[in-house]
Amino acid sequence: MSPNNIFIYGKPGLGKTVLTKWVLEEIKKEAENRNIELCIINVNCEEIKTEHSILQRIVQELPTPNNEPRKVIGNSTSKHNEYLKYLVNDYKGIIIIVFDEMDKAINPEMINRIIRIQSISSGQFPTIIGITNDLELRDKFPPHLKSTLCENSLIINPYDAEQLIDIIKARVKITFKPNVVPHVVVHLCAAYAAQEHGDARRAIDLLRVSGEIAESKASTVFDEQDVRDAHDKLELDRVIEVVKTLPTQSKTVLLACIYVYNSPKENTMNNIYFMYSIICKAIEIDTLTQRRVTDLLAELNQLKIIDGINVYQGRYGRKKIITNITSKEQTLKTLYHDYHLTTIE
Repeated sequence: MSPNNIFIYGKPGLGKTVLTKWVLEEIKKEAENRNIELCIINVNCEEIKTEHSILQRIVQELPTPNNEPRKVIGNSTSKHNEYLKYLVNDYKGIIIIVFDEMDKAINPEMINRIIRIQSISSGQFPTIIGITNDLELRDKFPPHLKSTLCENSLIINPYDAEQLIDIIKARVKITFKPNVVPHVVVHLCAAYAAQEHGDARRAIDLLRVSGEIAESKASTVFDEQDVRDAHDKLELDRVIEVVKTLPTQSKTVLLACIYVYNSPKENTMNNIYFMYSIICKAIEIDTLTQRRVTDLLAELNQLKIIDGINVYQGRYGRKKIITNITSKEQTLKTLYHDYHLTTIE
């Protein structure tokens, strides 16, 4: 009987991938003890996104019948599908395919085809382990895929402050000399990470950057200010990286926000849209409708790049006002690096 498919859900930085690897190592040992053939294939869908490249990775990892030379297949997806069926049909053991960052995979229908291949030799189907940050991923699948998956779900919850303290202490013990990191620093790193996402990766990053800041000051011991400075630096780095990857229209809307914010005019939607229209003409790109620009502002708000509030005016309705732009000066410099916007710097 084939093992059940499993979906592992949780926010970034909770250790979903590490947990999966650890469990699979235990499964490998158990398979060896029971003399069961086992093939585990890892696919990182953030790096390998297209159906063709994913199938190529899978057929490269599957054993060939009697160790025959592996076929060289070009760019044909259909031929890769046929070769996959051929390899699965001959394999007598259990096949487990791990799709990390599964939500980044382009074609869910590909998953459907893979889990429907029944091996002639073993009678088993390949088992899928899907790792994702998207709690609603399954809801986006077509009905026939949902019914075929019949998967178990495992949700990894965010860490609380106490758990993060234990994680940081373990990292401190192997990374730093004794008495370099006071308890108050460990607790502050854990508190910041717990308040934001319960993210272990974030807590460890805070500890690392705090150490870099303390070292730059030639300090022999961390202090609380090092952690606060590290928190500000990481937040700035996050904003800058997000701004770099924004589409040109979103960058243009954000630039209009900054210009209006720096002007004597009120930071209302009408004034931002007026400024946005001027910038679009200056850089010769299409001007979106005010409704679409409002949607882009909402996306910037979700990304925590801007903050806005709705001000109610009684019978005159309401208006949205931008109250803050995160790391405004650094954000402006980053926007000017876009070749579309350099001309108006």
